[in-house]
Amino acid sequence: MSLRKYIDTRILLLATIAATAIMSGCGKQQPTASTPELKILYNTEEEAAEKSAVAQVVQAQLGKVGIPVVLEPVSNAVFYDRIGAGKFDCALALWYLDYDDVEGFLTDFYSKAGFRLSKYESAAYDKAYLGGLLSPTPEGKRDGFRAASQILMQDLPWVPLYSNNEIFLLSPKTEGFRSNAYQYYDYRRVAREKIRVASNVELQTLDPALVYDLASKHVATQSYEGLVAMDEQLKIVPALAKSWQFSPSNDRLTFELRGGVKFHGRFGILSAKDVKASFERMLRQNSPYAYIFDHVKGIDEFKAKMASQVSGFRVESPSRFTIELKEPFPTMLNWLLAPAAFVMPAGLPEKYDFSHGSAGTGPFALTGWDGTLATLEANKSYWAKADDGSSLPRAASLSIRTMKEVNATLTAYQQGELDIINVPLALYGEVLDAKGELSSKYASSQLRIVPLNNLKFLAFRMGAAPWGTDAALRKKVYDSIDRTAIATSLFRGKARPSLSVVPQWEGKN
Repeated sequence: MSLRKYIDTRILLLATIAATAIMSGCGKQQPTASTPELKILYNTEEEAAEKSAVAQVVQAQLGKVGIPVVLEPVSNAVFYDRIGAGKFDCALALWYLDYDDVEGFLTDFYSKAGFRLSKYESAAYDKAYLGGLLSPTPEGKRDGFRAASQILMQDLPWVPLYSNNEIFLLSPKTEGFRSNAYQYYDYRRVAREKIRVASNVELQTLDPALVYDLASKHVATQSYEGLVAMDEQLKIVPALAKSWQFSPSNDRLTFELRGGVKFHGRFGILSAKDVKASFERMLRQNSPYAYIFDHVKGIDEFKAKMASQVSGFRVESPSRFTIELKEPFPTMLNWLLAPAAFVMPAGLPEKYDFSHGSAGTGPFALTGWDGTLATLEANKSYWAKADDGSSLPRAASLSIRTMKEVNATLTAYQQGELDIINVPLALYGEVLDAKGELSSKYASSQLRIVPLNNLKFLAFRMGAAPWGTDAALRKKVYDSIDRTAIATSLFRGKARPSLSVVPQWEGKN
């Protein structure tokens, strides 16, 4: 049997096993003829095997309790076109965060947020969400967000399913690779001359201000950096800013920038004016992350084109930059972890071609993108050093190739053409043994497992009858899903059931 046929067979087998396990425990409700048909849309170019297997399991399970389900697998472009136009009943989707804050799971439901997958509207929710967001105390923030989460779990615009782990195969001499629960990939300490990796999702943009998908984030984070970063232990650490301080009233955040940090190419040395220009450019680009500056003084005038600059972005000196806020807002620091807040030079041309070269300060400078392969070379002037004082990055080059077919990715790894690969669900049967440990055939490799702070869920198009107007129907879907069976049968324990839109609360709202 060929590797491809083996993997395709494994996908169907996993889905069948999980569906059987789930259906065996779902005898509580009798089929109801009056239950309307539910169409579940999903993206076949983003974690395709996982989406297909989970969709089949959900279809089988809901069918057992009398909910007829039709699956709608579509391409990446069609998926996002239909999501944007609101032309769907329900979508099997994922949500990931860029920062360690519960707010990240709640922001999409706020009526003034940017993306708003389900187009959810609730004045009570907005009040609770803002109460948590703007609270001056951790206790007030927690209470506000818990109240907001309780409202969501009553209305159920999203039905949570699970959070999964990210699994990597590491070839020899790649042990220095690091990642965290928010899928930031750090290749700076990989001690190879060339690092070759792959992404199974198509890259959407190379402009950091517009980055919203994981593939684009993967590439952008190698060449661009923000004022702060998040380490492997999920702590906010200095990046382009060596230090920062909130005012006693938490309405003013001042950064001291590193000296002598060089941009790639001809763009010179980092200064506070570059930070201001980058933030204002991001707003002009209509970034999906534009909301992160909603609490900055002067933002409304700038967005309304009544002012040419944001008055709350203040250049105090070449090495000092301050953000003045409308009200106390300590969450501002967390939001600056988003790729859209990465810093680029003030002199960047308005129509800069990001595919020909990067203009950041990161460890690797992009040298080309041909639609499939991103090639990067080491930034020899990179500011950060290793713990022993040696220069970073250790590698001379990095390449990131788009490879949608998992069998081709595994073959490339086996043949020494890739050095690190992400192990998707379709490869679990090949890479992991029955206990979920690394298979003996990969004894020369290392297995890296990172629990992700993400959420896989069913999103309903709110306001669209019947599913988006009937909370009782959505509650029936929620109650009928055996998340534990999905986590154990499909994922071999490499996932955690999610009962709440905020996974770490485990439904205890």
